[in-house]
Amino acid sequence: MAPRRRDGGDLPVSIETGQAYEFLMSAVTFTETDHYSVAEIGAEWLADAERAAGADLVRRLHDFAQGTGDGLIHLLALAYDAPGRDVASFIGHLRELAADEIVLHAIAHYEYHYRRMTPPETMRAAVDGDRAAIREFLHSVRDWPEWQAFLERNLGRDVEDIKAEVIGLLTEWNERVWLPQQERIMAILERDADAKRELSRRLPFEEFVEVATNGVRFVPHPGIERVVLVPDYINRPWVSNIEHRGAMILIYPVADESVAADLDTPPLRLVRLAKALGDEKRLRILRALAENPRGLADLAEQFEMPKTTMHHHMVTLRSAGLVSVGAGTKDYRIRRDALPDLVQLLSGYIGTDTDGEGRASASASRRPPRRRRPGG
Repeated sequence: MAPRRRDGGDLPVSIETGQAYEFLMSAVTFTETDHYSVAEIGAEWLADAERAAGADLVRRLHDFAQGTGDGLIHLLALAYDAPGRDVASFIGHLRELAADEIVLHAIAHYEYHYRRMTPPETMRAAVDGDRAAIREFLHSVRDWPEWQAFLERNLGRDVEDIKAEVIGLLTEWNERVWLPQQERIMAILERDADAKRELSRRLPFEEFVEVATNGVRFVPHPGIERVVLVPDYINRPWVSNIEHRGAMILIYPVADESVAADLDTPPLRLVRLAKALGDEKRLRILRALAENPRGLADLAEQFEMPKTTMHHHMVTLRSAGLVSVGAGTKDYRIRRDALPDLVQLLSGYIGTDTDGEGRASASASRRPPRRRRPGG
C-alpha cells in the first residue's frame, strides 16, 4: 500500500531528470572530500574535473564548502523550482531570489532533520547576524566538524556576498566542468529514469523506493505531500534527500544497467560486491546485523571506530545491496530477501556460466538479480 497523505490520498510519485540536478551533484561530489574513498565516479573523473576547473576555481570551491557538499546540495530545492530545470534557468532563478533565501536554503533551514538539531528560529537569527544565535547554531552541530566549519565560515557574512559567491562559483563550474560532459551523462540519466518509471508501475511504493535507492527505506514524515526521485550518476553510491514545499526529493544512484559498459568490463554490481565482501570488518558487521538491526552509533561503538568510518563501511555495504537503512535515520538491517548470488555473478562474467547447450554465456553477467536494483 502506498503511503497516505493526511487527507487520506496516496502520495504521488514522479521520476525526473534535469540538467540542474546533476550539475549540482557534480559540484557536490567534487567538494565532498570525505566521500572520495567510496565514490564510484573514480579518481580519474576527479582529476579531470580539477584540471578543467583550474587552480583558482578549485581553491574557491573548497574554501566555500569546507570539506562538505551539503551547502550546495541543499540548493537542489531551488533547482526544482527552476523552469525546465536546466542549468541556465537554475542560475537565473538564483539571481532573482533574495540573498537571505539562498543562504537559508544552503544552511538547511527548511530541512526536517536539520531542524531537529537546531531550532529554525536560531538558524534564521544566525543568518541575520545574531552572534548569540551563531554560537548556539555552531554548538548544536559540534559533532559534525565539516558542517560546523561550513557554518562558521559563512554565518555572519553579508548575505549578498554569499549570493554573489555561490552564483559565481556555479557559473564557472558549469562552463568549465559540467558542459563538456553534460550530453553523455544526461543520456545515462534518461535511460535510468525510463526504467524506473516502468518499475514504479509494478511495485508498491515502499518496495519501489528501496529497490530504486538500493536499500533506503523511506517513510514520509508529516508535511510530505509528494515524492520526487531523481537519478544521479556522478555522486554514486550516495543517496541524498531534500525537502521543499511539501516534496521529498530523493537523489538516488542510477542502476548498473543504465551505465553503458563494454563486455570486457566487470559488471558494477560484481565490483561493488567484491569490494564490500573483501574487508574483514565489513564481514563482521554483516554478521552482527544478521543477529538484529543496529544503529550507526551502536555499530561504531561495538567495532571501536569513528562514526564517519563506520558510515563509509555502511555505504559500501548498502551500495552492494547487502543492507538497508531508514531514510533520515541510521538504523541498518541486513537485506535477507535480496542477498545476491555472488557465484552466479562471477561465473557469468568470467564465462563459466553455461547456457542450455553447454556454451559459455557472456550475457549472464548482464542479467539483473530477481529485480532491478541500482547501487546506492
